[in-house]
Amino acid sequence: MRYTILLVLLTSIINFSCKKQDNIENPSSNIKGYQLLTDLTGHWVGNNETAFGNYDWFAFDFRPISASQVHSIYEGGSNQNIITSVFIADFEGEKQIMARNGGWLGNQYRATYFVLDMTENDGNAKYYRLVDAVGKEKRAYMEFRFENDTLYFDAYKDHSGALDEPVHHMGFKGVNLNPDFAQKAIEQFDFPQEVSEVNLENKFVNLIDSDSALFLEESADPFPKSQHGYLSDLTINITKDESILNDQLLLYLSTESLIDENGQVNFENLNTKVVRTIDVQADESFYTTTYLHPDSYFVTAFTDKDNNFYPSTGDIGSISQAIEVTAEQFIEMDIQVAQLIP
Repeated sequence: MRYTILLVLLTSIINFSCKKQDNIENPSSNIKGYQLLTDLTGHWVGNNETAFGNYDWFAFDFRPISASQVHSIYEGGSNQNIITSVFIADFEGEKQIMARNGGWLGNQYRATYFVLDMTENDGNAKYYRLVDAVGKEKRAYMEFRFENDTLYFDAYKDHSGALDEPVHHMGFKGVNLNPDFAQKAIEQFDFPQEVSEVNLENKFVNLIDSDSALFLEESADPFPKSQHGYLSDLTINITKDESILNDQLLLYLSTESLIDENGQVNFENLNTKVVRTIDVQADESFYTTTYLHPDSYFVTAFTDKDNNFYPSTGDIGSISQAIEVTAEQFIEMDIQVAQLIP
């Protein structure tokens, strides 16, 4: 099990052919691809094939954060988070489905904007494509395909930066294990609604790359984290047993307990209720997880001495500790990693 990837763009290698249609959406909607907001919502768990390796376990936790935006994040560790959100924006004279993909990779900030340009439907499957808002499909594009209750989430990016043929970076295939994770937010925002989340008219000017809606400084980003409401930050203060002071930890956020007071592991919850996994370096005594959806969580950390990405016999872990995360808050909690897993 591993919820990790070192990419900014998300991709797919699925061949999909069907009769092209102009729209997939609620018949009452005038926004092309409007139905994507509903189709994407949920806790998608599956596998991920990337240019940097294959991952047997991966999750996208797409939940509404407003009346017209869904959001998911990957966190690999300090200064390494990748976010993807899909929303309605004012762009090129109309309301359109757009996406923002970016975050921190090491010390480098990135945010790229995409616009939906294609929808297809053959009655058995639905397909959506979003392309770079400036360079279009020659620069980069993302694909979402929904078929037989399965999501294929994929993306491509030109290899050389010269608008050559885009190459594949990642292909996710998963099912919506926990659609109920998003239910509270759906009800709170009466999601989705045909309202614009942000105005992106004339925002892609003076670009670092004239062929891409790419921003490498947060101060220049037209839709930065400070404008994303509803989400919260949770700082987890970590105390470790003296025997593991020099050990790296894996930190898991889940909606159910993973390790009980006797050190016993609930593997069912481990496979189905985890929303994030994070690497915590040996010299880090705390970690702040960001862009966190309001919910009731359990926080669990362990040493993973056998590198199998599961808390297993011989690992030192923490008893899963509950925390209630409310909207737009900065919250702190303490955990102690000192429990031997039998």
